[in-house]
Order: sequence, then structure tokens, then C-alpha cells
Amino acid sequence: MITIYYSRARERALQKLEEPRAGSWIVASASEAAELDQLSEQYGLDRATLDDAVDLYEAPRIEVDQGVVYIFTRYCYPQGREIATEPLLLAFNKDYLFTIGRIETEILDNLTHDRVEFVTTQKTKTILQILAGINASYKIQLVKISRRILQLRAKLRQSQLTKPEFLSLIELEEDLNEFLGALQPQSKLIDELLSGRYLRLYEEDRDIVEDIERGTDELIDQVKNRSRTLSNMRQAYDAIATTNLNNTFKRLTSIAIFMTIPTILGGLWGMNVPVPFSHNSYAFSIVLLFIIGITALFVYFFHRKKWL
Repeated sequence: MITIYYSRARERALQKLEEPRAGSWIVASASEAAELDQLSEQYGLDRATLDDAVDLYEAPRIEVDQGVVYIFTRYCYPQGREIATEPLLLAFNKDYLFTIGRIETEILDNLTHDRVEFVTTQKTKTILQILAGINASYKIQLVKISRRILQLRAKLRQSQLTKPEFLSLIELEEDLNEFLGALQPQSKLIDELLSGRYLRLYEEDRDIVEDIERGTDELIDQVKNRSRTLSNMRQAYDAIATTNLNNTFKRLTSIAIFMTIPTILGGLWGMNVPVPFSHNSYAFSIVLLFIIGITALFVYFFHRKKWL
């Protein structure tokens, strides 16, 4: 779906237009081939580059082609998707700003619903608003991940971590690795924007870009820290599971040894040869007490050696 938005300094209220005018912001979401063809034919955008915009695995970068600047970014969108981030293309020429997404998303809602103050004729500020919104999408998800990590860590300390929860821990680690794979090239992208080769930056704009760059670097550090925490938890879980398994085998081996004692003694007194107490009316009780005594000694010995 293609929607055309327009606002200017004298008329800040965001309008939806049927036909574009200079300074318009053109939003294409859940883009299909026909819409990409329309954008290419009507506005002179490179068709092959538009295909990259809807590639699920496209990495953040900047390209310039025939006077159009293409800024490929990725935002956080883990809800039921194949992977936890989604591509978003920001493109602009001297007349228009374009955002092209693979799916319907809420990442642009603050702008399209006119919740923040901006004008479409100021392309640089609009792009910076979008980049700030992308950082916010990662921050929101990292807060959720941090809470989940605390929950899992508490259960790990009590040895109550179940198999589904352990699998969710691995999924969180995979999500964080994907965040890192998106944020690191995005940090370089923002650093390139600071050079002023692609966007005309005034002093105020430069301050905003620097804030976004710092925010991105902080996100990278947070993702690395969370990833290390999850890795340590996974290793701790493996160590606990191995220790528990070893203890189980030790107990089972000890039980097998204890069961062997009455088996051997019972076998010896059950032979068809003369044995002690064979003519004693209390033979069974004597042998039974002897077996219990020997077994008790073995249990005490194993307990002293901490083999149980």
C-alpha cells in the first residue's frame, strides 16, 4: 500500500494527498511487486534496489544512484516473524522522501499519526526522527529481554529451569545475536551520515545524529552484555545438568552395590552344602541380620566418602 503524506512549516498538520507534490513523504508498506514497479516508473527509483528493500536479510548500508540516496536500515520486530528484525528502506531525492517496508509495521506510527512534531518538507529531520524511532524499537525489546533474563536466572538458581525455558533462553540469545548483526552496520551507517555527504546537516541536525549514534553504540553494548549473560547462564545450566547426571549415576551405582551384598550372601547360604547355622532354628534371622549389618557398614562407608 502506498500513502502520500505532506506537511510544511506553515501548515504543520499532516495531510494525505492523492497526488504527490514537492516535499511529500511517500510511504510504501507491505510492498508488492506492482507497487515497486509503480514507484520505479513514477519516481525514477532503481527497480533492483527496491527489490533489496523487501529482502528479509538485507543489511544496513547507504547507496547513491542517479541522484537518489538509499539508506537501508533494520528495526526490531520480533512478533512471530522468521527473524527478530525487519528491513526498512529510506530513500530521497530533491523532491520526495520514501520509506519502503516489507510488512505493515508500527515503526512509523508516531509520524504517520502526527504524534510528534515534524514537517515532510524537512527531509533530514524526518529521516532522523525515523532513525530515532528505530533505536527506540530495540530499546523496548531489550527491556523485555532483560526482564525475561532475570526470571530465567532466578529459576536457574533454584534448579527449576525446565526444558521449554532453556529453549527460550537459546532463542533469546539468537535474537540478541541478530540485533547485534543489525546494529553494528547501522552504527557505521549513522557515522557516514555525520560526514554530511548524504544529508545536509545543520548544527542542530548534527547534534541529533550524534545523539542517535551514541544511542546506537549504547544499544550495541547492552546487547553484548545481555548476550554474555545468556551465554553464562547456558554454560551454568550445562554444568548443573552434568553434575546432576553424575550424582544420579553415583546413586544408582551405589544402590547396585548395596543390592549385590544380600544377593551374594543369600546365594552362599542357599547352596546345597553344609553352611554355618544350617541346623539352627534361628538361621534365617541370623543371616538376615548379618546381611543388614554388612549393608549398613557399606552405606556408612559410602556416606563417609561422599559417594552417595
